[in-house]
This record gives sequence, C-alpha cells and structure tokens, in this order.
Amino acid sequence: MNVDTGELVRLRAGQGKEGFIQVPNELEKEVEKQLNGKDSVMVDMSKDTPLVNWAKSHRTDKKKSRAKIAKASRRKNRS
Repeated sequence: MNVDTGELVRLRAGQGKEGFIQVPNELEKEVEKQLNGKDSVMVDMSKDTPLVNWAKSHRTDKKKSRAKIAKASRRKNRS
C-alpha cells in the first residue's frame, strides 16, 4: 500500500514496487475485502478503518521526520 496516496496493490511474492509498504498479515481480511478480486484499488483515506488507521500511522511518521529536518534547517540558518 502506498500510504501517501491510498493506493492498494496486490503484489506477488518477490515483487516490489517503489513507494509501497507491505500491509501486516493481521489486516489481510480487510485488504481482500477492499481489493474485491481486483489487483489495484484506491482506498478512501478519510474513513476510520483499521487499514486506514495503519496507513495514517505510517504516514505521520514520515511527516514527523520532515518536521525534524525542517527544524534543524531553521536552526542552522539562524546563525
């Protein structure tokens, strides 16, 4: 799943796609329900489901690291 865009893609073993994170096995039933036999779908990231909450938690980690970088850059530019 691409946690930034909400795109959910079925990948076979050994396949990898840049920008995509493997969804944990605990959410497998919900993933199959979302895919509904398709290979790719867009997930509505505004819903309150375990899959979306998992994706949002991974997305916010990325935002926090961006905030840290920006803070360090501002500190460096002050001097």
